[in-house]
Amino acid sequence: MSAVASILSIILFLAFLTSGIQKVLFNPMASQSAGHLGFSKSAFQRIGMLEIAGGVAVMAGLAAKGTSFWAILNEVAAGGLTVTMILAVYFHLREHDGFKVYAAAAGLGLLALLEVIFRLV
Repeated sequence: MSAVASILSIILFLAFLTSGIQKVLFNPMASQSAGHLGFSKSAFQRIGMLEIAGGVAVMAGLAAKGTSFWAILNEVAAGGLTVTMILAVYFHLREHDGFKVYAAAAGLGLLALLEVIFRLV
């Protein structure tokens, strides 16, 4: 595993932990986003829980190598976060949002994909 993958794992952990907590707490900005995208409060909070779990799973497998459980957990979690961010971009595009609105989701999805790639090479 490369140093780049390790750094990306830490970034993903911090970003998804923060984002997920905001969704779970359903602060005013999360409430506005949920309404705009057509999600109920409970659905948006479940998305937040998935983001937190994904971030923790990426971090849990940070130092794991090869085909150990923790290494596979890291790769699956990063792949799941990639899919989650692809769906986030889709929902924003469906609402005709501009790039500024979904840039963070696109960027995090790209970082999660790169993390998987750098772990596997």
